[in-house]
Amino acid sequence: MTVVATKETFAVQKPAREDMLLKDLTLIAIGVPREDLPTHLVEAVRTVWFEGIEDEKAVFSDESGDRFLAREAPLMPLAVLVNPSETRQRDLLYRWMQHSGAVQVPAAIGWDNAAKFEAVSSLVGLVADQVKAGARRLVLSSKELRSLRSLNDDLQNRFAAIEAFMNRHGLQPLDLVFTNEPAENPLNPNVLASASGDGISQILPVPSSGVSSVALHVAQLPARQDLKLKAQLVTLEDLRIVDTWQFTSGDLVAGWNNFGLSRSIAGLRRTLEFRLQVEEPEDDLPLLSVGGLQPIEMFQVRDGANGLPLLKNSMALQVWGGIPGVSMPPHANYIPAQSQQAGLDEGFRDVPIAPGILEHANLANPDEVTFDFEAIMPLPSERAIGCHPPAEGMTIGQLPAACPPQVIRLSAKAFIDNNRAADIAFAIVVARDLSAAREVLRGDREAAVGEAFSGWKTVTFGDTAHLSAFAAEQVSVWQNVYFATRMADEAGGNDFAWAKFANFRAVVSG
Repeated sequence: MTVVATKETFAVQKPAREDMLLKDLTLIAIGVPREDLPTHLVEAVRTVWFEGIEDEKAVFSDESGDRFLAREAPLMPLAVLVNPSETRQRDLLYRWMQHSGAVQVPAAIGWDNAAKFEAVSSLVGLVADQVKAGARRLVLSSKELRSLRSLNDDLQNRFAAIEAFMNRHGLQPLDLVFTNEPAENPLNPNVLASASGDGISQILPVPSSGVSSVALHVAQLPARQDLKLKAQLVTLEDLRIVDTWQFTSGDLVAGWNNFGLSRSIAGLRRTLEFRLQVEEPEDDLPLLSVGGLQPIEMFQVRDGANGLPLLKNSMALQVWGGIPGVSMPPHANYIPAQSQQAGLDEGFRDVPIAPGILEHANLANPDEVTFDFEAIMPLPSERAIGCHPPAEGMTIGQLPAACPPQVIRLSAKAFIDNNRAADIAFAIVVARDLSAAREVLRGDREAAVGEAFSGWKTVTFGDTAHLSAFAAEQVSVWQNVYFATRMADEAGGNDFAWAKFANFRAVVSG
């Protein structure tokens, strides 16, 4: 069989050429010979020639004469160069553009040999108008972007305030999103004993977003209390370890044992697999409960080494969900994650102290300083706190339980908001109570384990000091933040001494 290729001159649909009408500034010519248009004009702006309408589509041709169809009107038409004798074609083009949804049709500019320069001048004016309009759109877009960024920052700060409040007061909402109750099984197989040294694995039949805790049911505890076990929660798509638990058989109880995540899962949807293994050979193992028969092989309990089902059952388990991205409450009744891998992957986290928390700032040492006005003034709209120093001594303010666990560094900006004020010294401290903070501020002792002290920094009006308090060792409890001011020279008086702390932030590990 012989195939003969032929070439015919008919309009074909070329999406690439149609797309250029939706992307580029376009000049449309009607009845204007190609050789009459200056070469530099054709090279400077995308130019097409309107040929007519076919099947409700416009037929255009390019500078080479190749024809193509367009379903949609050009998005950025500069103008229509039209031969004065082609007004019908111009009107046809306008009707098609309006029918295609064009809000405004481009201006028509007459083109003939006697009015070439006038036509070019008109094109230059239209280009200038396009540039101005583009500049205005860019300015408006920049303003809108700044507004959106401000709204985003405000939402993040509000979320941080809610998260901190829920963590401190144990209000993290947890819902039971899935449960597979223990089945009555006379055989009661010991799946851990049946598995290889890599233990067992169980795919969780729930979406990953918001998962906060996985609970396994233990039917019978082993005699040994020091048997070492390891559990992991893994995402199958990228084999990322979400969290790891290192524990002993003595940490287990008969019944439900909750393995709490360090943070509720947020981000991309993933398939979660819970893995459990014994880290040393032993015959006396915990007896894990299993659920009823599971018809879907994917959700049957599997051997950790080869992924083959050990039983036609799934594990007896529960999955608890919370708000995605919110830290788990530290007092919840579960086995906490001790994930070295997760900690190394996450590194340091920047935790801003939200404006809502600043509203709880108060005077910590009212027995030492008195004023006729409020010495501590929360200024959430400025993300700042005013702290007026006394003429003698120091004013100590407090943010109760505002410093998160595992803090490495607490920072703040310090400045004076009145040009008539004398120099003021600023300091911040992380401590468990006022007594400890006062000792550090007075220089009676160095900061102890878990505490942090920025040292005193003197500030002059117009300058800003960046205070950083580093904790030599991290602790796993919430602590108070204390901030203090005093006059750099007590002989100068404290009139107009409007001292302010702003932008409190904590850098925490993991």
